[in-house]
Amino acid sequence: MISAALALLAGLQLLLAEAARRTGPACRPTALLGCALAYDSAVVAAGVLLGEGAPLEALSAGRFVVHALGTPLVLPCAALALRAGRGALAAAWAAAGALAVLGAATTLPGLHLRPRTWADTLRYADAEPGAFPVAAVLAIVALLVIGVAAWIRRAAPWIALGAMAVFAASAAAFAAPPLGNLGEGLMLAGLVATLRGGRVPEPAATRL
Repeated sequence: MISAALALLAGLQLLLAEAARRTGPACRPTALLGCALAYDSAVVAAGVLLGEGAPLEALSAGRFVVHALGTPLVLPCAALALRAGRGALAAAWAAAGALAVLGAATTLPGLHLRPRTWADTLRYADAEPGAFPVAAVLAIVALLVIGVAAWIRRAAPWIALGAMAVFAASAAAFAAPPLGNLGEGLMLAGLVATLRGGRVPEPAATRL
């Protein structure tokens, strides 16, 4: 039941990624983020079918890479969704790069995976969780600040609501891990809703 729900969630995340891609070439980072989140959901959904072993362990290691390097993408994705100026967009990319390096350095070294089950799902998790995921938390806090500012100044609530959903789902995920995937899906939906609410202009080179 939960595995099937996660497979459905992965499909919905891919549809959101495609919706972002169709918005314009400048929205490809949001499409990439959607594909990364869909990968995460799909691996957990497929765990019970693959069973314990090297293939699932390797795919699960990819989930940790996706979270370390992909989560900071929410910052340029939010900047693009809000059609920020060049300076703000450059700052968002710089912050995302710094957080990706920090995330990789604090979560990937020493990763030691062991199988874990919850309901009808099977996944590999870190047997000895390392440092607090400060990079991911900072990225989502920054997303929330950006979202709240957009809500107040532009009456655009979706980014803020998505960030709030991630925080709530992450807290609940300690008891029910798949809720973390649901929260990420809602965050992605908020970014795409904001994108689709105001199409991002294509770069000049793409309009020739």
